[in-house]
Order: sequence, then C-alpha cells, then structure tokens
Amino acid sequence: MTRRPETIVLEQKERAELERLVRARTSPQQLARRATIVLRAADGAENTAIAAELGLTRHTVAQWRHRFATARLAGLRDRPHRPPPRRYGPEQQAAIVVLACQKPAALGWLGQTHWSLVDLARYLKEHPEVGLGTPSKSTLGRILQAHDLRLDRL
Repeated sequence: MTRRPETIVLEQKERAELERLVRARTSPQQLARRATIVLRAADGAENTAIAAELGLTRHTVAQWRHRFATARLAGLRDRPHRPPPRRYGPEQQAAIVVLACQKPAALGWLGQTHWSLVDLARYLKEHPEVGLGTPSKSTLGRILQAHDLRLDRL
C-alpha cells in the first residue's frame, strides 16, 4: 500500500509569502528551496517530479511537504538542534587530566618520557580497568586543551 502525499492548499497570504521567499535575494537558500517545494506541491506536482526538477531526493520533497502540511509556514524553518550529550563529564575529564600529568614510565610504559595523544588513547584502550572508556585522540586533545595542558610540556 503506497502512502499518498498530503494535498497542499494554500491561502493567498501563504502563497504570497512563499513566492516572496523564492524571489528574495536575501532568503537563505534552504528556505527558498523548501518554499519552491511547497509551491510546486500546491500546483499539483508529484513528489518525484518535484525532486527531479530541483535535483533532490523524493524523500526530501516528501519531508518538507509533510512539514508544511502539519505546521504551515513555521514548518519550513529549521528546528532547534541540541548538542549531543557529553560523553566525558567533569569527573572523567579530571581523571584524564590526572592520567596525562603522570609519567608514562610510572604506569608501565617504559622508554617514554611523556605522553602523546596516540599513546594516551592506546593506553586507555588497552587498560579498560581505568574506567574511562576509549576516547579518541581528538577527544583527548579537546579535553587537554580545555584545561590548558600540552603533553609536550608536562
């Protein structure tokens, strides 16, 4: 069973606003494209035809058509984005800083005078008992940078 796309019927004010968004040189490109999708849908075009005309996927056209049908003009705006939850809170970051400040030789990594991000990441991967997971070297770098630490100066 195929799902039929929502029928878009525009009020005069909505059509005028959508056409203004498409014509305005200051409109963000994404918003103008979304307005174009809705205008084509209101004129009776199918999602596949709109997608082919605008160089988009049928899924993208269906998404914006649905968003307009449910929330009208407000549905064409981007929704606020939340940052992803922090995987390493203050306690874990403090433990990483303490570990980075210790000499590698004291932890059994003989022959090294200081940590590198690669070695620190490898140590944490090989020693899950430390309880800090396996942060990437870029994550370790961001944590150390946030604490104004440089491994080559410890």
